[in-house]
Amino acid sequence: MSDYVTPEMMSTLVTVLIIPLLGLLARSVIAYIKREIAGLEQRIENEAVNSLLQRAGDAVESAVIAVNQTFVETLKQQGSFDTEAMRKSFLLAKEKAIAILGETARKELGLVIGDLEAWLETKIEVCVNRNKQL
Repeated sequence: MSDYVTPEMMSTLVTVLIIPLLGLLARSVIAYIKREIAGLEQRIENEAVNSLLQRAGDAVESAVIAVNQTFVETLKQQGSFDTEAMRKSFLLAKEKAIAILGETARKELGLVIGDLEAWLETKIEVCVNRNKQL
């Protein structure tokens, strides 16, 4: 059998079969690693966006509760909570939420959401409505 497998044959086998197979294997491994990295980046990005939205929601909810406790309840007890007071409480909640969020979060949210003002206004209305039902 050693007569049949000469060093030249082994060299030819390595050149013709093994080297191309190693190239295919390397290409497959690289493609797999790229897919895994892309999946990991997507998961990290989704987690970051979800965390940012959760923080923003918490900021709005905190602002609504604070305005309700310090402004709305006082006016309701005095019997002077009218349409103008509602508008003012809404604006106070919006300003407070924006202050709680901070500049960096506002910029990041603007990139994720688009119209941050509309999102904040809607979120405030949702929180106020939810608090009324409690």
